[in-house]
Amino acid sequence: MGCGGSTLENDSPTGLVLHKRDKITIHLHVGNEVKILAAKPQVILVFGGPGSRKGKLLDDVSHVYGLKLISTESILMEELSEKLDDPKSSKRTEDIASLIKNQPELLKLQRVFNHVCSKMEKEGKNNCFLWDFMPNLKFLMTQFRNVKDCENDFKVFENRFPISFAINFMVTNEKNIMEPQCAVPKKADKAETNTPAGQPKQSDEADTGRLAKRARLYADCVETFTDYFAKREKLVSMDVSSKSKEDIWDKVCEFFSNLEVPHVRNVDTVIFFIFDDKDAQSYNTDFLDAKRVNVCDMAVNISSPPDQIIPAVCKYIDDTYPIQKKFIVDLHASSITKDCMKKDPQKVIQFLDKAENVDVQFYIPLQTKTVQKLPKVSALCSSENEVCLFPMDVPHGLCKYIAGLYRAYKEHVISNSL
Repeated sequence: MGCGGSTLENDSPTGLVLHKRDKITIHLHVGNEVKILAAKPQVILVFGGPGSRKGKLLDDVSHVYGLKLISTESILMEELSEKLDDPKSSKRTEDIASLIKNQPELLKLQRVFNHVCSKMEKEGKNNCFLWDFMPNLKFLMTQFRNVKDCENDFKVFENRFPISFAINFMVTNEKNIMEPQCAVPKKADKAETNTPAGQPKQSDEADTGRLAKRARLYADCVETFTDYFAKREKLVSMDVSSKSKEDIWDKVCEFFSNLEVPHVRNVDTVIFFIFDDKDAQSYNTDFLDAKRVNVCDMAVNISSPPDQIIPAVCKYIDDTYPIQKKFIVDLHASSITKDCMKKDPQKVIQFLDKAENVDVQFYIPLQTKTVQKLPKVSALCSSENEVCLFPMDVPHGLCKYIAGLYRAYKEHVISNSL
């Protein structure tokens, strides 16, 4: 992660100067009564409209802090599907929309709350729930706009499941639309895109206009509920308009840390494995915006086989404060060398195809204003937005094996946290 403030001189023979970027201020307002209630089940309610990246933030928070994520929309779609003649129809969404149009009473707030309570009871009362409150589907969302007073409904709900507080991820600048974060390298844009004759291209202005319209609808729908928590001083308001995903995530982690919520693992990690001093010099690792760690400093015998060293690396990363997502792991002096494997492993690897000739700076920025052309790397990316990078001269089989061990450990941690 980039740090704010100073610019540091470096006596590197390359003459590079380390420039650490300034952090963007993320505005956060925390009500006086915001706290995690002592007794379980614990419930944290979350709001977040179009452009807030609420889905990504909720997914990351739930995995990092071991919270059970539930969604009003998912619960309603499941419950309402049972009222259809054909719940598995390819037109299920349209059929549910038609059902709601004819029977709007199905989305009365107390009925919705009862469905949510039933879901929480099934999941178990020993959990801390992260509740994605407002549906994204318009025909479900608009029903909440008719609610003018929710106090009595929430009192009934909280007799069964007390709510610790609510978080509102706000977008105050509609032009700052957050793009989804993806681990897989982006493909180069084509010089030209064929468009059928007579069919106009969609403009950015039209996209922005639709976003603004949806944002206004969402604001109308959640106003009653955010006001309810604000009056009780149980609302956390965070402005997520900034395009700096790193600083937003930093602020989220800082907030949960202040509440003393322990983290259980890291997410969206990028690990650049280097094997010797030559790799470190070739890639100017001292200037890459990542945490440098050495296996010699970990609680593992460096002469142990890879299937013991790599899990130790994973545990070290999971134990690291979760705002840190990029790591350079130095395998120097360990049993893992570039020639330690002569053939591909037989184990099935849960990673996407290996990408050759990737710019390391696509994943880990170089903290210098001096233009540097670094050697290419190999990248293996999982469907969970986890990336393992290797110098190009590392054999393909070894890359797959190390990445596979890393992914196997992560799956073990995930399964144990469910």
